[in-house]
Amino acid sequence: MINFTDAVTLGTTRRTTDGFLTTVAKSVRTGIQLYAGSEVGRPDMRVVRVMRSADEVFSQDSLQSFSHAPITMGHPSVPVTADNWKELAAGEVSTAATKDGDWIALPLILKDSRAINRVESGEVRELSAGYTCELEFVDHADYDAIQKNIRINHLAIVDTARAGHEARIGDSWGTSPIHATDTEIKSMTLKTVMVDGIGSVETTDAGALAIAKL
Repeated sequence: MINFTDAVTLGTTRRTTDGFLTTVAKSVRTGIQLYAGSEVGRPDMRVVRVMRSADEVFSQDSLQSFSHAPITMGHPSVPVTADNWKELAAGEVSTAATKDGDWIALPLILKDSRAINRVESGEVRELSAGYTCELEFVDHADYDAIQKNIRINHLAIVDTARAGHEARIGDSWGTSPIHATDTEIKSMTLKTVMVDGIGSVETTDAGALAIAKL
């Protein structure tokens, strides 16, 4: 099991009569992302092309895992569970996640006043999805591995300055993701890289360095 995050800028927000903040954001998309082999347990490979297929992204189990997922301010150091939800959660996915083109659309509601103020002030405007999946290596001309069994844990509101305004992906839990435990977590910054035959792709700093060497 490996842990990932996706980041995407929040869209238009509005206040409810109770003062809660609601919005709809797109998170988790289909397509190919690039990683340095060391990031996904394959130090023998310089670059690993990871495919996230529509069948996996939009599977019923994947979509269902987003329902009522907690929203946190920043990625917590541990997964969100019933034991720590009260301390970590600032809101939740309010209704069912739905397919929107190549993305999953998520109706969100923030209920914590401090979190709402930070979003409305523009201090933090990115939604980063923390989730687990299995990574299956395959023999394919266009990619090296497939994400399977995608399951959401939480959605983090993070600083736009770190991730920019485009959707990104990066490993988040554990320095050795294939063997990461639930209590290991780290944040990573993503870059856009142009690759011949593929086009524009998102990858980590280490992945960008590996691609540059190639």
